[in-house]
Amino acid sequence: MLTTIQRRVTAHGSERGSALVAAIAVALIGMALGAVVVANAITSAASSGVDRARTTDVHTAEGGLDVLFSQLEDGTPCQWPATGTHDSDTSPTQTSVSAKVAYYDANGHSLVCNAGAVTGSPTMAVVTSTAKASGAANNARTTTRTMQAKVDLTPNVIPGRGAAIFAANSIMTTNAFTLETSLPDTPVDVWVDTGNVDCNSSVKIDGNLIVVNGTTAISGGCRITQNLWSKKKLSVNTAQSAGLTTVGQDTYVSADATIAGGSKYGRDLIVAGAMSTWGGGPTVGGQLKTGVGTSAIPQYVPVGLPEVIYKPSDWTGFANSGDRAAAYKAWVNSNAVTNAAPTWSGAYTANSNQCDIAGDNWSLNGPLLGPTVATVFDTRYCAQTKFEGNINIKLRADMVIYANDFYGTGNFQITSADGQPHNMWIIVPDPDTTKNGVAECGKTVGTNKSGNMKFDSGSLAVAPITFFGYTPCTLETNNTMTFYGQLYGKDVILRNAMTMRYVPIGIPGVSFPNTNPTTSSGYRVDVVYKREIKNP
Repeated sequence: MLTTIQRRVTAHGSERGSALVAAIAVALIGMALGAVVVANAITSAASSGVDRARTTDVHTAEGGLDVLFSQLEDGTPCQWPATGTHDSDTSPTQTSVSAKVAYYDANGHSLVCNAGAVTGSPTMAVVTSTAKASGAANNARTTTRTMQAKVDLTPNVIPGRGAAIFAANSIMTTNAFTLETSLPDTPVDVWVDTGNVDCNSSVKIDGNLIVVNGTTAISGGCRITQNLWSKKKLSVNTAQSAGLTTVGQDTYVSADATIAGGSKYGRDLIVAGAMSTWGGGPTVGGQLKTGVGTSAIPQYVPVGLPEVIYKPSDWTGFANSGDRAAAYKAWVNSNAVTNAAPTWSGAYTANSNQCDIAGDNWSLNGPLLGPTVATVFDTRYCAQTKFEGNINIKLRADMVIYANDFYGTGNFQITSADGQPHNMWIIVPDPDTTKNGVAECGKTVGTNKSGNMKFDSGSLAVAPITFFGYTPCTLETNNTMTFYGQLYGKDVILRNAMTMRYVPIGIPGVSFPNTNPTTSSGYRVDVVYKREIKNP
């Protein structure tokens, strides 16, 4: 066509119009190129929009996983939201998301979850979250992405083994008191049922402190190496020296807390109410949460001091029949004769009450060698049973001494005569002849009255002896004292370089409460993996 036009122009001897023709040709080529560019731009924009939608989907799906991780720390959610989907962002970039949880027990068996309640004990969960772009900008091509995570679940409870020390009302620990455990990998529990705790002056509790219905004050180098649970306000007044933790593992407070700046906590610090602090605040190895409410805290309830009455028949396998008071007097008298005690001494005199016995030469003049068979003794005819003056009860078998009130002083010791392990119980019982379910201090029934128990001036029970002390009144230790076993009392006072090593022995016929919380606050969530999977 161009050749024909050229011939006609040439034939007329003129090139007029050739520029127009060239311009039209260039315009046609430009239009073609423009169409290609526009098409490519539209395709790129659409692809970029899809990529943005997909990226939004992934992040939204991961957000769904994180929401359920948080909810797992407080309970057992089955899905999120409870119904339907949750919309993220607004049009034109709106994305909807929903997530669900599948629970499994320790054997890998699937557990049923319904309305936030799981049948069984979950130890692992698989969380699946699906997000779908639904905005107007993506109507042509819908995008859906699914993220999945596997998590290990550890119940947020303070493991219980029965308390090493049980205080029904209050406890005071001061001046380098130390509580340890003699069982490998077994921390101990200090349970304070209704009163407050003031822990100070280099006290170390190698285990858990559970303050069921009171406040907790920590100062002067007091340390808890495991977990702390406080029903009412927690006040940590000073940080530990040398970078030590105030609480080695988890700290739970079902109220407000005042936390010293610079104090350290090994794992989580969870406060139901408000937290005040200063300086740089506390250093927390796990999560710091405040204002979470009591539902996020393991819950305990007061259980009361178990009631213990005088009931020799509960001691199966012990010499427990007949007049156990007369048996006690005869035992002391026979030892005095063997030790060549002064004939005028109360320990030697057969008709003496023998309520105050010493190992010194004015009394027993030597040790009290225990019977060769497990034995129950009754000293409740004494207003107070007192062992003093370097007396050493040398056990050859287990022994129980019941008393209205007990005082061990002046280097009172309990040792093993044959090097074998033996148990020793000193019990101030409730004077009731039948249980009424309440451990009562100061109650009088007939000639019996429940009183206190006190040890001081170097009293100790040397391994392999295990000791259990019980009174419904005040149980007090002073000065240097070391023993293995358990202590139960209404008010417990522990001070002055005392060292106690936990060995559980209990009391026959008495049910001691465990130290597990009544309800769990959910789980510690440890992520095993997180990945994108094919859409379900």
